[in-house]
Amino acid sequence: MRFRRLGRTGLDISELTIGTAGLAQTGRDPKQARAAIAIALDRGINAVEMRAGCEDTAALVGGLLRNRSRGDGVHILARVSSLIRFDLPSPHVPVQQAYPGHHIRAETEALLRTLGVERLGVQQLHAWCPEWLREGDWLETLQRLREEGKIAGFGISLFDHDVDAALEAVASGAVDTVQVMYNLFDQGAASALLPLCLRHDIGVIARSPLYYGALVSSPSRFSEFPPGDWRHDYFFDEHRRETDQRASRLARGVGSPDRSLSDLALRFCLSHPAVSTAAVGMRSPAHVEANLYAAAGSRLDADERASLADHAWLC
Repeated sequence: MRFRRLGRTGLDISELTIGTAGLAQTGRDPKQARAAIAIALDRGINAVEMRAGCEDTAALVGGLLRNRSRGDGVHILARVSSLIRFDLPSPHVPVQQAYPGHHIRAETEALLRTLGVERLGVQQLHAWCPEWLREGDWLETLQRLREEGKIAGFGISLFDHDVDAALEAVASGAVDTVQVMYNLFDQGAASALLPLCLRHDIGVIARSPLYYGALVSSPSRFSEFPPGDWRHDYFFDEHRRETDQRASRLARGVGSPDRSLSDLALRFCLSHPAVSTAAVGMRSPAHVEANLYAAAGSRLDADERASLADHAWLC
């Protein structure tokens, strides 16, 4: 496992981060999830991404950290859950309704207790409106949590394809990290946001490198979602058909018998110099092994990345 610096937080973080968004969904086997995380930690992955308000996932990860005495070496990349439901881009929602300081502190301290650790790697707002940069007490609260040693840094997590929303926050120096969707289908972050993060030493957590499981070689990629999985609605009929066609086209062009579409997708994501780590779902030991194989492979050079530009269509 190779490691990179998470921007100015100074944390050395593994190139792969364990994504936990799907671990608590209906139909998931908790034993398999625990086995997957345990293998990932054994193989050198030292970062776990999670939403602060997901108690089941936090309890699962916390139990592993305590039982394996690994808490001090694992960086938790957390996201504060909003107090109100909304989708972005949207009509403006005041930040004090969604992320008041007392809520950020309460969720951060609750997560620390559940995990049994003294400090989180980063705490992030789960969604971001540019107007929030000048609103509320979220920034003061996160700065104090960092001063108290409860978090190493803080940042923002962007809504799917809304990458430009972070430009002002990054340029202002207010945040330490940005979590953003970046994959073969959505390469929009590479235009302005990722170069800006490089200039300002902002850590980048690349989200959805496999586009919610669509960038895999399996012909049954969309029939493998368990009951209750939110992706059934996300991939509505027209979107599913087009995504499937585009993924199949990419898979045919991989060109190497010992490589796969998911392998190409992860290597593409990790090949950008601004990316600190790629947060990818690892729900089974087989997923862990496949992701580790991809991460161990060579990075794509500039010409190879440019040759894949035509496959972008979501940005």
